[in-house]
Amino acid sequence: MTATTTTTTNDAPRFRPTGAHRALWLAREPRVLVEGPAGTGKTRNELERVNALAWEFPGSRHLICRKTRASMSESVLVTWERDVHSASMHLFGNVRRQNRETYRYANGSVVVVGGLDRPERTYSAEYDTVTVFESTECTENDIEQLLRALRSGRMPWQQLVCDCNPAAERHWLNVRAEQGWFRRIVTRIADNPRFMVDGALTADGARFMQSVEALTGHRRARLLDGRWCSAEGVVYDEFDAAVHVIDAMPDGWESWRKYRAIDFGFNDPFVCLWFADDGESLYLYREVYMSGRLVEDHARAIVALSGAEQYEFTVADHDREDRETLHRHGVFTTPAQKDIDAGLDAVRARIRVRANGRPGLFVLRSALVERDRRLEQSRRPTSTRDEFDSYVWATRRDGAVRDMPVDRDNHGMDALRYAVMGVDCNTAGGSYIGVVEW
Repeated sequence: MTATTTTTTNDAPRFRPTGAHRALWLAREPRVLVEGPAGTGKTRNELERVNALAWEFPGSRHLICRKTRASMSESVLVTWERDVHSASMHLFGNVRRQNRETYRYANGSVVVVGGLDRPERTYSAEYDTVTVFESTECTENDIEQLLRALRSGRMPWQQLVCDCNPAAERHWLNVRAEQGWFRRIVTRIADNPRFMVDGALTADGARFMQSVEALTGHRRARLLDGRWCSAEGVVYDEFDAAVHVIDAMPDGWESWRKYRAIDFGFNDPFVCLWFADDGESLYLYREVYMSGRLVEDHARAIVALSGAEQYEFTVADHDREDRETLHRHGVFTTPAQKDIDAGLDAVRARIRVRANGRPGLFVLRSALVERDRRLEQSRRPTSTRDEFDSYVWATRRDGAVRDMPVDRDNHGMDALRYAVMGVDCNTAGGSYIGVVEW
């Protein structure tokens, strides 16, 4: 296989990788980390390569995956079907992306769609290549387990490819790459012919750069400059995805006490969080995080999602008109306690790992009901979990740190604070249960 003249089908247009992307097509190392800022074309290049390998080596097997299977349908598989197979989807039948498990080629090759949240389907099979998208979502153990699956033997080499935007500099992917465990391939915006041609931005590239250049702080450093760096002054610095983010709810959680918390928004996201309480820890198990929709639309969605569940209380921001709209649709709320200092302390206490080795707050990885594509395209947080990494202390012009967080992209953080204060108030003998106040 060359890096310049591969085809998707016998008569399909040729895809030619450019810049640093060519290095991946020529790579034979067993483990490769493909990194770079947003917009470099990593996903398209990696999928084109998988497709080319499937055609070149009959009977070969390839896994494309993310941390969760659900996250594949509206991200990686859109590029796979729209761009890589725009002229050849008829070869694979008409199964919907959400239900697709395999793409079977005429020469016997197979591309399997997986999620690391389904280990019985993902880890037990044999593959020639495994490509993990957004691999910063994954733990070191997740990736190491995949190595066992690289034993198909239908290609001259087997290979694991991890794809990511940079994260914190001590993220395990960066550490292992520095140690030489991965071959590191660094991509740049100039490697994406959709965004840059002959050193000049295309119209699409100019629009894209306008969106990412508005970023600040560590998000700008990672998504625009491609640097591995930590956020400075993170408010909840004890939040650790490896500890606080879980793949499944504990058995019997359906019978636990439940709460909801709401922060209003339209241009900014409207957030509704659902929590279950085992008496020791809160579990964020469902989340609406969506901009550009009316409160009455959110109210209908909340009612439908809540079903027959019963809640001790639903706390909300104080906007009277928005709360009245919720009430008309049957979502009854009480105004949240908004003492920021007390709320920050309460949330920090929940996040802290206790003497029994467990924190007082967990976040279900699949809690998000629907991803906001507008927020995603503008590189803003798309969930409460995303906000933990960008919720930082404000600074004055002289560089001194203020005692208040930056009031930006904090809508999930506000709803989380409302919920924790509500539970603490109730535990202390407060009057939240069954009360609707104006």
